[in-house]
Amino acid sequence: MSALVMFRRTAFAALLLCVSFAAVAQEMRTIRLGMTVSESGEFKDQSEAFASGVKFWARDLLDRGANPIELVTYDDQSSPERAAELYERLITQDNVDLLIGPFSSSQVMAVAPVVEKYNFPMVVESSAPVVYQQGYRNVFGIYTTADANMDGVLDMARENGLSSVAIAYQNSEFPAAVAQGVRVSAPGKGLTVTFDESYPTGADSLDALAAKLAQTRPELIVLGAYLKDSIQFVQALKATGFAPKMLAVSGAPSLREFGDALGSDADGVIATTQWMRSGRIPGSFDFAFRYRELYGAYPGYNAAGGYAAGQIIEAAARLSRLRDVLNDPQAIRSKMREQLATMNFQSLLGNYRVDETGRQEGKTLFIIQWQGPHRSLIAPKDIARWQLKFPLSSWDAR
Repeated sequence: MSALVMFRRTAFAALLLCVSFAAVAQEMRTIRLGMTVSESGEFKDQSEAFASGVKFWARDLLDRGANPIELVTYDDQSSPERAAELYERLITQDNVDLLIGPFSSSQVMAVAPVVEKYNFPMVVESSAPVVYQQGYRNVFGIYTTADANMDGVLDMARENGLSSVAIAYQNSEFPAAVAQGVRVSAPGKGLTVTFDESYPTGADSLDALAAKLAQTRPELIVLGAYLKDSIQFVQALKATGFAPKMLAVSGAPSLREFGDALGSDADGVIATTQWMRSGRIPGSFDFAFRYRELYGAYPGYNAAGGYAAGQIIEAAARLSRLRDVLNDPQAIRSKMREQLATMNFQSLLGNYRVDETGRQEGKTLFIIQWQGPHRSLIAPKDIARWQLKFPLSSWDAR
């Protein structure tokens, strides 16, 4: 399903452009921003949360005064192949001016060759390092890459005297990168990898994987997975009766839905996350409060990422003085590419600064732990409000 809508000042979800455009409203043509949203399939919940953040940023932008714009979106169905086809359509048929990438590293990997083909810059949430190892000039990440995802967790394990780690992960770009980061870093932190195994995307059950892993009795388990699989893995691990001293999962347990699904079984689970409203980043509490007022729930890191993607595009547009080249699509792309590659900017996620590959190197990761019904910020230590709850409780003591 596709959507092509013109938004004006009275519209709720209006997009885009930069506040600098408002000063020349009479001279401006409509600006078009394209993106896909996974309205179905594996990435539906995360993608729609990301899109809600983009829309919320657009609402704020509109309140500050902006020209009419068009948002062009399509449902990529969580399919990399379909996403690639749709981004080619956005560029060649819909003639969009600006792009935000699809959700998930697997989809970004499929779309990246398309934007390279047309030399079209794109802001992405992808954190798989492989995206930035292909020599692309038009892909600009906003998240810390996945190979560094568990560094802080491994440090905690070492500080608490642990010596063994098991790695389990979905065989797709982001989770595999989380696993590779642990695989490389663990020996230097005094941890022996006792189990290292992937499972296929779309697996119906993780019971066999959890049972096999539990037999190795690791002190630390690191899981690279998305939300649905993370929930299933904890349930499968509980069924084995084995509880490690630490259990860490990439990203998913930082979402409220993780605790809602698992209840007391979530207690003690650790997660890395790109954003927390308690992370002392300017604007975080304000954003979270206003988002909850509008949507009825506090935002997770995906929604914050969507809002930040909009902020970063806005900053690049302002610094590029795009109002001077609005009738020259190639000039728009060139100026945006230059700014996205070189600018330093503080968004809702923290510092935005990329290296020559487009890989994000400016922002900080946060570590949270479920402690009772709450997600508690336990690292970085200089801003943490809570200490690590250690060791993990046995399943029958919850």
